[in-house]
Amino acid sequence: MHIQKEKKDLIVPVRLDLNSTFTFTCDKEIACYTRCCRDAYILLTPCDIIRMKQRLGLSSDEFLHIYTTLGYIEKTDLPIPVMKMLEDEEKTCPFLDESGCGIYEDRPLTCRYYPLSAGMFHDQDLHSDEHFFALVKESHCLGHDLGRELTVDEWRKDQGIIPYDEVNYGWTELILKRKSLGPFVTIPDKTLQMFFMGCYNIDRFRRFVFDSLFLNVYIVPEERKKKISEDDLAMLDLAVDWLKTTLLGEHRLEIREQIAETDPVEVEA
Repeated sequence: MHIQKEKKDLIVPVRLDLNSTFTFTCDKEIACYTRCCRDAYILLTPCDIIRMKQRLGLSSDEFLHIYTTLGYIEKTDLPIPVMKMLEDEEKTCPFLDESGCGIYEDRPLTCRYYPLSAGMFHDQDLHSDEHFFALVKESHCLGHDLGRELTVDEWRKDQGIIPYDEVNYGWTELILKRKSLGPFVTIPDKTLQMFFMGCYNIDRFRRFVFDSLFLNVYIVPEERKKKISEDDLAMLDLAVDWLKTTLLGEHRLEIREQIAETDPVEVEA
């Protein structure tokens, strides 16, 4: 969710579905242009991190260290990277330059959705395909009721959101299933470390897969093994399967028979 931190600012959420319409534009000629890029709380999804670290030519470790701080997903104890704002007076996004967003083609999902709340946290029942969204009207934003009218679905297509949501789908399922357990279920620290590594630190997870006993425990076909060695998105898919197998008991990965009854591979501290 994209939240401006000024307490005096009024945020009015309006609930929408895919077919709901709203009118909005963001243009350099509008006085508030890039105001939303300052003092913002931008949660980063797995797809965001892969896209941005590849664009910048950084490893996952480097990107997370330089550009993020640690946050938590609302109503859960699950960790999530948060974009680290600059330490200037306006707490500016590090990717903002004179012309606007310097990584616009690879900007985070939160920024793509704005002025809608981030889609990966909409009020979605685990057994339903119905999606809900929220239109957020902040007092600093002058783009509302300007430009052309679009449905939520058209906005998602226009802003390149759908490929991000597709990549993040397994991660979203993990979050929703954690929420379904309720607030009184405690998740061990080791499990939270596993979740963070698998979802956000793809390069470290790749090392974990190939340098530990992972492949002695889980059966990974040779074709998939080759793909994950080269493709970050394929590695994320494996990580989600591993987390669903290990944390939720969904058996997405087959365990070798001779060690099926032993403790699964542990993530290093």
